[in-house]
Amino acid sequence: MAQFNIKEILIRAALDYVGPHFPDWWKKNKQKYGLPDLSAINSKQLLGAKYFMQLKLSYKGQVFMLPNEPLVSIGLTKTIVKTVTVGKYKKGTVKEYINTDDYIISIKGVCVDKYDPEIYPSDQVKSLNELVDINDALQVEENAFFELFGIRSIVIEDIQFDEMIGESGMQKYTMKAISDTDFFADLNEKDKTKINLLA
Repeated sequence: MAQFNIKEILIRAALDYVGPHFPDWWKKNKQKYGLPDLSAINSKQLLGAKYFMQLKLSYKGQVFMLPNEPLVSIGLTKTIVKTVTVGKYKKGTVKEYINTDDYIISIKGVCVDKYDPEIYPSDQVKSLNELVDINDALQVEENAFFELFGIRSIVIEDIQFDEMIGESGMQKYTMKAISDTDFFADLNEKDKTKINLLA
């Protein structure tokens, strides 16, 4: 049975890199793609960075493990209204903060059967389709990376299954999701803050 590195395959798929010099590139850059010790890192340093990780999601007792440790990145944007100032010598704009949007989550992975890499991974693709078909929030299970941002549930927006030319036993996918906050939990938190301020 042929030996292969699933992380190397995922990097090649995610970066669309194909060429004879990949092994040399990997030797120089493989440190960037190791999962760090998340407990020692400030959450602000992690925004936008990509990390290999096991990602387990659940819905009403059904558990979905995303295949082969996908690459996950988390981003955040704010809504700011900029108003132009009037006057010949005035520069810049007045900024007004409106709100902070949901966290944007990107998940890139490859479906492949590590024990039989020549066979198309239909079970893994079917499991991903079942996950995307759930039109509700999914719980994030036991994930230190997501916990740093207070993300405990997500909603999947879309999934793309991309071509992998010449790789009949592999299926690349890209999933986009956003964080989901329980509205009632948010209201309870605001009420506790008001009580503490009045005390």
